[in-house]
Amino acid sequence: MGDPEAALAELGAARGRRRLLTLDPFDAFYRAYLAGISVVVVAVVGAGFLPEGQVTAATARQVAEEGPALAGVVLALAVAVGLRSGGRGGPLALQPAEVNHVLLAPLPRSRPLRAALIRQLRFGAFVGAGAGAAAGLVAAGRLPGGAPAFMAAGMATAVLTAVTALGAAAVLSGRRRGMLAADAVAVVVVGLSVVDVLAGTRLAPATWLGTLALAPVELDPLALAGGAMAVACAAGGLAAVAGTSLEAALRRAGLVGELRFAVTLQDLRTVLLLRRQLAQEQPRTRPWVRLRPGPGVVVRRDLRGLARFPAVRIVRMLALGAAAGAALRGMWSGTTPLLILAALCLFLAALDAIDPLGQDVDRPDRWGTFPVPDGKLLLRHLIVPTAAMVLVGLVGLGTAAALGPSALVAELAGVILPLAAFAAVVAATGSVVMGPADNSKVIASPEAAGIGLVGRAAWPPALVALALAPLLAARSAVADGLPPVATAANVAFLAGLPVAGAVWWISFRKASRS
Repeated sequence: MGDPEAALAELGAARGRRRLLTLDPFDAFYRAYLAGISVVVVAVVGAGFLPEGQVTAATARQVAEEGPALAGVVLALAVAVGLRSGGRGGPLALQPAEVNHVLLAPLPRSRPLRAALIRQLRFGAFVGAGAGAAAGLVAAGRLPGGAPAFMAAGMATAVLTAVTALGAAAVLSGRRRGMLAADAVAVVVVGLSVVDVLAGTRLAPATWLGTLALAPVELDPLALAGGAMAVACAAGGLAAVAGTSLEAALRRAGLVGELRFAVTLQDLRTVLLLRRQLAQEQPRTRPWVRLRPGPGVVVRRDLRGLARFPAVRIVRMLALGAAAGAALRGMWSGTTPLLILAALCLFLAALDAIDPLGQDVDRPDRWGTFPVPDGKLLLRHLIVPTAAMVLVGLVGLGTAAALGPSALVAELAGVILPLAAFAAVVAATGSVVMGPADNSKVIASPEAAGIGLVGRAAWPPALVALALAPLLAARSAVADGLPPVATAANVAFLAGLPVAGAVWWISFRKASRS
């Protein structure tokens, strides 16, 4: 009888050869070309917004002192996402055949699971390198140190952060620690980073990684500690991954396969539902507040849906609101590309806020009982999510005021907050009611379909960014000595026209997402 492990290795090699035979090299090159062009465009556009030599020496020193802790908070959040994935059986996303035939074979599971984790670490490092290089190029436009140094520092920081998150997730899943342990460790990791921001210390591991990101401004030996921590997490994950639960691996395998197919079709609603299943995010069996019967069927339906939101979803929405406020505060200080980040945060929060609407869109047959056209019902569904997004915006307002107190914050919020909240809800609703992409158009005209697919994905966040544009006008008005609130109000009127057009388009949509 031959060596079973050698036979398994030969099967894996044969599978790889078959995959290469079915691979279309032109399609693979085209995908790589699009990905590379996207990274270059983002980096060049961001660098163009940030001209060279804009900050003073005093500002550079302040960035060197406070920047690592602030960057550490962002990196700690990324690690926290990995930790929560480990609590749910991640981060591996195996295929069902691997679970059913390879992991259930009478062989040690360590070899195939370690190989899968190595592939995951390699892919995470690749994605992190691209994102880090783009972020480094953008930072080099304002900070001293040169673009090559910042790109190298950004790549190293992002790669080590990805390795840390994936390694820590593998440790938790391999040791079969549940969500309670994962949440506890995530709170400690993020909490230490917040303490560093408030106290001006550098005790958090994520802050050590943050010092590496700003190494071109000031080199700190703590960056070596951050690298050692990442290596330790990866080594711990490789050592513990053999204990991963087969049941969790099989469950994730099925969901991840469906998730990839939904992403290919750009079916955002299905992507959200599958992601919640992966996260095991279930509505509350008991609502936070019980509502009495009253008039307004659609409004009551939405309020009851919000009352059953799990705590993790509420925290996520509030955190996205805080992130949007912090990004807008940075945009007001001169970092214009942060407006795009704020728009993305508000759009993601709105996708959660419209979940009651999405549930009704998933069941169009129930809408036939209402003597009202589908589009009119969709418009009625906008009321409660907009109110919820106003509360999310108030969290962002408080964050912006805490980062930089100013009398203009409250005045500008009265102009921009209602429009931004409503635009985010309209954009999220539009992305859900569009449904999946039409494959027949992709086959008939691939070139034109590619532009259409990009437009489908880009217009909802762009609509939110447009609603935030009055803040840019107010910033320019302050620099020119003009009244900022009046300027923002004038621009808000113009920015509201595309939002009104989107509302008009929604009013003619059908309940079905086909």
